[in-house]
Amino acid sequence: MSGLLGLLALMAVSGGGARAAGCMVTAGGPETVIEAVILTDTADPRPGRVVVDARGMIACVGATCPVMAHPRVIRCPADSLSPGLINPHDHIAYTGDAPRPDNGERFVHRHEWRMGLDGHAMRDAPPDHDPEVIAWGELRFLISGITAMVGGDMAPGLVRNMDFGTGLDGLSMRPVTYRIFPLDDASGIMRTRDCNYGPHPADPAEVASGAAFLAHVAEGTGDAARNEFRCLSSTTYDRVPQPGGGGISQDLMQPHMTILHGVGLTTADLETLRRQAGAIVWSPRSNLALYGRTLDVVTARRLGIPVALGTDWLPSGSMNMSREFACATRYDRKHLDGALSARDLWRMATTDGARAVHAETMLGAIAPGRVADLVLFRPAGPAGNDPFDAVVRSRPATVDLVMRGGRILYGDAALVAGLDLPGCEALDVTGERKALCIRTDQPFAFAMLRADMARKRIYPLVTDGTPPDEPPCDTLEDTAAQARP
Repeated sequence: MSGLLGLLALMAVSGGGARAAGCMVTAGGPETVIEAVILTDTADPRPGRVVVDARGMIACVGATCPVMAHPRVIRCPADSLSPGLINPHDHIAYTGDAPRPDNGERFVHRHEWRMGLDGHAMRDAPPDHDPEVIAWGELRFLISGITAMVGGDMAPGLVRNMDFGTGLDGLSMRPVTYRIFPLDDASGIMRTRDCNYGPHPADPAEVASGAAFLAHVAEGTGDAARNEFRCLSSTTYDRVPQPGGGGISQDLMQPHMTILHGVGLTTADLETLRRQAGAIVWSPRSNLALYGRTLDVVTARRLGIPVALGTDWLPSGSMNMSREFACATRYDRKHLDGALSARDLWRMATTDGARAVHAETMLGAIAPGRVADLVLFRPAGPAGNDPFDAVVRSRPATVDLVMRGGRILYGDAALVAGLDLPGCEALDVTGERKALCIRTDQPFAFAMLRADMARKRIYPLVTDGTPPDEPPCDTLEDTAAQARP
C-alpha cells in the first residue's frame, strides 16, 4: 500500500467512508456491496445493489439486498456496473509485435499475408512467449475491463485464460479448445473444390472434447476461404481421402463450435451454423485492416447466432476492447445504418462472449450464483445518457474498478486506497491516477515490468487518443475514396 498512501490525503472523508471519483467507499469485509446502475440485458437498466460474498460469487442483485455487518461498500451511483468483458479471440503471444503503418495492401485469404502468397509480401512475425510480454499484453486488456479471454498463451493471476486449465481461476469447467488451423493448413494450403488440406484436420470428437471449440474458419473474402466452411460443415462435400490422411469433409458444426472471423460466410452458411447452434467471434478492425471486408454481422444477429467481439491480435487488430468498440461503432455508423445499439455491442462483449466460450452459467451476466467478475465504468457524457454508452465509449481512464472473482485488480487510485487493499501500485493512465493490485500474484512489481517494456520498446500499455499506427477500420470502398484526389 506504500505507493497509494499519499493518495489518502486527497480524499475527503465523510461518515466513515472515503469519497473518490464520484464514489463513496468504506473498507470492511468479508462481503462486498456495490451500488451503481446495474447493466442487465434490459432496455432500461436501473440503479441497484450487488452483494459479493467471501467466495467471490454474486449473492444478491436488486434494489435492496440484505448484507452482513460491516461489509466493504462501494457506492458509485452514476457508474454503470457491467459483467467483466470477455475477449474470446486474441493471439497474445504477438502482443509485442506492433502494428505497422498501413500501406493500403489488402488480401483475399489469410495465407496471402501469412506466407507471402499470390504476389504479396509475407507479414507474419514469430510469436514471443516471454512471460513479461504476455503479462503486459494481458494488462492492456485488464485495464479496459476485460476479465476473461482466449489467447493461446497466458500470464497467471491477471485475465482469466479460458483455454488453459490453470488459467480458469476456479471456474468449474473444462478449458476451451483453440485451433488456429482446424484443417491442418498452416503450410499455406488453399483449396476451392475439395478438402485436400493437411493430414490431421480436427474431427467431431475434438470439437466435443472441450467446453467450446474455437477455430479460424473462412478468414478471407474469396472462394478458398468459403471452401474451409464447406469442408468443416458437410459429410458429403468431399468423400475422397488423401493417402497420407485427411482429405474428406466433416461436419464439425455443433453447439460446441465457435467460428473465429467467418468473413467469407454466406447467408446459407450462417443458416447452417444457426441450425447447429454454433457461435461466431467478430473482429471488425482486423478483418477490415487485412481484407477490407468483415462478417455479415447483421444477418448473423438476425438469424439469432451469438456474435461475440474479439480483438484478434495487436498487429492488425485492437490493443484493447475500448478500441474494438470504437471500430465496431464506426463501422456500424458508416455501413450498417446504426443497426447496432450500444446495448448490442455491450452484449457482444459480455453475454455472447460467455456463450462463445460456453461459460454462460458462470460469466457474462450479473445474477445470483454467477462469478463476481465485475467492472465499474464511469458514465460517458452528460447525465441521462444510455448507461451502456459508459461501456462502449469507455477508455482505460474511465474504468473505475475491475473485479475478478470478487478480487479487485484495477481501479481509481483513491477508490482503491479507501478500501485498504494489499499489493497495490499506483500508475498514471492518460492523466488519471489509477491503482493496479496484482503484486501478490506476480513475480514482478509493475514498476519493474514497465521499465523492462520501455527498454525493449514494446507497444505501450495505454495511449491517449488513437494508438500509434492503429490499423484502419475502413472497407475497400472507404480506402478507395480516401485515395482519390
